[in-house]
Amino acid sequence: VLHGDFNPSNIIMSPNGKAYILDWAHATQGNASADAARTFLLFSIQGKDVLAEKYLNLFSEKSGIEKNNIQRWIPIVAATQMTKNIEEEQEFLKSSIERLNSSRENRRNKK
Repeated sequence: VLHGDFNPSNIIMSPNGKAYILDWAHATQGNASADAARTFLLFSIQGKDVLAEKYLNLFSEKSGIEKNNIQRWIPIVAATQMTKNIEEEQEFLKSSIERLNSSRENRRNKK
């Protein structure tokens, strides 16, 4: 199950420290890596690069999904985020797509 909008504003903590995830309006069936890539991207857009990387590493460790399999979703998630037309995000999202596609091309050319 994908949350579809998993980010810190959709988590509340009870007084005893138990986390509850809210806002399941965009929930659907799909690959969990897409949710992780979206959360990583949202942290990155906010300039929270250290937190984004920590989240990605922790998600990979806990889920058993290799980090590069999550990163493959970033251009797709960035493209969907671009459709929201949030002006201040557009350049960052475009560069995220180009950077990851470029590194993918470099890996192909080395083979």
